[in-house]
Amino acid sequence: MFSLLSVKKPSPTKVAVATALVAWAVSFYIHHPNVEGNIYSDVVSFWWRENSLREGLIPCIQYFFEYPPSACWIVYASRLLGGETLLGYYVAFSWLSLAAFLAVSWSLTRLAGYAGAFFVLMPSMLLYGVYNFDHFFTAFMAAAFVAYLNGKRRTAYLLLGAGFSVKLFTLILLPVFLAQNREKRIIAENIIFFIAGALPSSLPILVLNPGWAPELIVFLASWGLENSWTVWLSNDPFSQSAKLLGYLIAGLLIIRGYVSSHPIPMKGFLVISGFLLGSPIFTPQMAIWLLPFTAAMKPLWPWIPLFESSNAAIILTWFNTDTPTLPWTPPQTMALLRAFALAAMWITVYRAQTPINFRTTAVKQA
Repeated sequence: MFSLLSVKKPSPTKVAVATALVAWAVSFYIHHPNVEGNIYSDVVSFWWRENSLREGLIPCIQYFFEYPPSACWIVYASRLLGGETLLGYYVAFSWLSLAAFLAVSWSLTRLAGYAGAFFVLMPSMLLYGVYNFDHFFTAFMAAAFVAYLNGKRRTAYLLLGAGFSVKLFTLILLPVFLAQNREKRIIAENIIFFIAGALPSSLPILVLNPGWAPELIVFLASWGLENSWTVWLSNDPFSQSAKLLGYLIAGLLIIRGYVSSHPIPMKGFLVISGFLLGSPIFTPQMAIWLLPFTAAMKPLWPWIPLFESSNAAIILTWFNTDTPTLPWTPPQTMALLRAFALAAMWITVYRAQTPINFRTTAVKQA
C-alpha cells in the first residue's frame, strides 16, 4: 500500500526544466507587448527605436547597434523568424530566450544541486529574462563553469568565448580560469579556444563592418552613470570624477579577487561582483550574472532578499519617476540598497575562512 502511494523524487534535470519553463512563461507574459500594464523590456524598445530593425537590416553590419556580435545576431534572427510585426519579433526572441532559460536552470542544478533550479525563479530572472541579453551570457558562463569543473577544459573556454560575444565583460573572468594552470603551452591553448568561441559570431561583423568595434567603444565610453551608487557622490549622472572613482574601485576589487587564494567559484564571484560594485553602469539585468554563484554559496543567502527586492524595484519605480537617474529618487535609492547588499556579499566571500565550492566535482583541472 505504501509503495503505491510513494512518490519518486524527480531528477535534477526534470526540476530544472520545470522551473525554467515557469520562469520563462512568467517573463514572457509580463513583457508581452499586447498585455495591458506590461513591464518595459529592452527587446521591445529596440523595435520602436530602430527603423532599420523593422526594415529587416542586419544590426552591427548595416546599422549601429550598441551590443556585442551575438546580441546583434539574436536580434536579427528574431526579426527574420518573427517577420514584420512587433508581436512576431517578440515571440521569436522569446523562443530563443527559452533555450537560455533551460541552459541556466540546468547549469544551476549542476553547480548547486536541487536548490539551484529554483534560483531561476528569482525576481531578477523573471523581470529581466525576456528583456535583454544577460540570460544568454549567464547560460554560457554557467555552462563554462560546469564544463571546466568536469574536466572539459577546451569546451569551457569555447563557452567563455561564446559568452564574450554576448557580453564583453566576460573578459574579466578569463584570468580566473587561466590562473588555474600556469603552464605556458596550456595557457596559449586556452586563449586560442577562447578566441575560437568568440569568432563565429564576431568575425563576419569585424570583416563586413570594421568600423563597428571603435564605434562601440566610443559609445560605451560616452555613457553616463546608470544605477551606480557613485552618482550619490556627485549628484550628476554624467560626472567624470564619479565614473573614474567607480572604475578605480572596480579595478581594486577585481585585483583582490585575482590574487586571493580562494577556489575558482569564489574568485569568479569576487571578480564579477567587484566589477558590478564599481562599474558606472550596473543595469538591473546584470544581476542575472550572479545567479550561478548565489545559488551555490549558502553564506550569501541571507543577503539575497535585500539584493533581489531592491534590484527588482529599480524597473518597477523607474517609469514613475521624473528623473530616475538622480539620487534620492526611488530607483537610485533601490540601487544604493542593492549596492549595500552586494558589498556585504563580496565581503562575506572574501573573508570566508572555509572554501565555498560548486557542487560539481572537478575530475581534472588542466
